Amino acid sequence: MATKKQTVIDYRAGHVPEWVRRAIDEQFAIEAEDARQAGTLGYMTRALVLATMPYKDPKADVFTRVNGDFKLRILAGYEGGIPYGIYPRLLMSWVATEAVRNQSPVIELGDSLRQFLRDVLELRSGGGERGTSTRVAEQMKRLFGSLITAQMTRGAAGDPGFVLRNVLIADGLHLENEDAFDLDTPVDGDERAIWVPQHERDAGKWKSSVRLSAPFFSELIEHPIPIDLRAYKALRGSPLAMDIYSWLTYRMSYTDRPTRPIRWESLMGQFGSSFNTDNIEQASRDFKKGFLKALKAVQIVYPLARLKVENNGLVLLPSPPHVPQLRKGKGGKGGADDVQTSLF
Repeated sequence: MATKKQTVIDYRAGHVPEWVRRAIDEQFAIEAEDARQAGTLGYMTRALVLATMPYKDPKADVFTRVNGDFKLRILAGYEGGIPYGIYPRLLMSWVATEAVRNQSPVIELGDSLRQFLRDVLELRSGGGERGTSTRVAEQMKRLFGSLITAQMTRGAAGDPGFVLRNVLIADGLHLENEDAFDLDTPVDGDERAIWVPQHERDAGKWKSSVRLSAPFFSELIEHPIPIDLRAYKALRGSPLAMDIYSWLTYRMSYTDRPTRPIRWESLMGQFGSSFNTDNIEQASRDFKKGFLKALKAVQIVYPLARLKVENNGLVLLPSPPHVPQLRKGKGGKGGADDVQTSLF
């Protein structure tokens, strides 16, 4: 930040949301032990860092984000619609991490939805129409049924004039739906219809799984964006904060000089949704207010991110990424967030 006053984040004057308290607690742990030492090194896919999923249900079969010359479209393949909110972000971070760690496009989802929620997403399982199990399962179907269209348009000398890639996230999703279930632990009916834990006699023979498409898997393992899963999960009270965190650590991996102000209107195209675009000035002001509120939480878990808030936009200053890149060549330089033509 530009001044000492801007670096101080003081929530003592008012109510502190629980998710902000979690972020503060996680920062103490992060200071004591980095992600690799703690075993919390995770990854995200570059396309969904540069342009993000919606925060609320768009109630449409097509959703678009714009980041400079880069445009991301998400098309619903599953009849339920477009993935949105916290759960698909957490799901994608876990899937990307598993793909990079195991170097395999087949991701085993676990023996039960409750185990997945508890061990992977660190969420409590709950049944019913609005229960956690039901909502996660719905978002999983939306996420893995999606088609992503990544479009890049550039006119500078030496740049490709137009690049378009259509990519399915997954070739298939296999969720168990057996009737046999004789475990002692009670289970919600809606959960049973999604994943049934294996009997001991069947352990190792079958697991629920998702198979990532070849182009999507290739993008993940060739250009993973490292994140600290402790920080990412701590910010889950705000999907916008989760997106800002992963974007900032990616951008800082190749920012070696102060950027020109990234205009609020541009950031709104990349991150914003649910703003009335009939009045772009008012929408921009509303977005800026929400963005800066989420940014304060991000700076709790990522205090080394240096930036300046200007009237006309956000200036990024050279800073260490929250988790260093593993190999050279993932960040690159130039263009709008340097979307390389190899994307997808």
